[in-house]
Amino acid sequence: MRLKTLLATAIAAAALPLAASAQASCQDDERLYAMGDFLEEQRNGTAEPLRLTAETYLNLTPRAREIIGDNLRLLDASCTAMQVVDGEPPVRVEMPFPVLYNAFESAVLRSDERTANIVINGFRTGPVDSATFMGLLTTPSLDSEVMQRLATSAGINPHRGIGNNCRHETPYIMFADLFVRFGGTVEGYGTTPWLVSGSRPEVTSVGDNQLTREFPRLPNNCEVSKESVLAIATSAGAISIDVGNQGQRHWNNQGRRAVMGPYENWLEAGAPDDARPQSLFD
Repeated sequence: MRLKTLLATAIAAAALPLAASAQASCQDDERLYAMGDFLEEQRNGTAEPLRLTAETYLNLTPRAREIIGDNLRLLDASCTAMQVVDGEPPVRVEMPFPVLYNAFESAVLRSDERTANIVINGFRTGPVDSATFMGLLTTPSLDSEVMQRLATSAGINPHRGIGNNCRHETPYIMFADLFVRFGGTVEGYGTTPWLVSGSRPEVTSVGDNQLTREFPRLPNNCEVSKESVLAIATSAGAISIDVGNQGQRHWNNQGRRAVMGPYENWLEAGAPDDARPQSLFD
């Protein structure tokens, strides 16, 4: 689990939003590290609100969160202080996806639903390019129970493994599901990115970042479905293209020609949102 989490962190690091560097310049209130003194001030009614960065706030222990309550000011990406009410900021604060995922996963695994809900309701992640998004098309765990817990806490309906040799019902989610749940989107360079999949268990991004990623393997000899990958991509704002299941329909020379022609025509037409590119392959 932790190795997968660190892998996702490394993948996404290249596309962290400006909020990450801005947050690094904000300073946490030093009284955070003298919690006993702060608790005494709270009891005396003399405690001034703590000023905490969003990342520090997300990593508070349940006990520290209980002591502080709403007597704090949350620093946003520009270091502007905002009040919180019932633990949540008034607007969703943008944070890098790895920060949000790690805070959410930690809360879920320790059965801290309050913190998990704060992550979902009070924070969001920013857009990424297609290369970074492709890196999120993997599962956060091979443990079906863990993935079910993450899905339940996030309010996500898990996907189901497929395959002729799939022995048991195997639910799964991907990092990309949680990325979308946290408000993330995938963006191209001036146009909406295309993600294409055909007869092989893989997906290819079309455009400036032309990359192919194989689908992750699942336990019980099950496989990730093409439909689930393309559905996530669509939810993230990409144009998802299913070129069919015939044997030659994958990203070899023939498949590339079949896709790049319509793609270039779409670009020449100004990449209109209403062009419905999938109809070019039906």
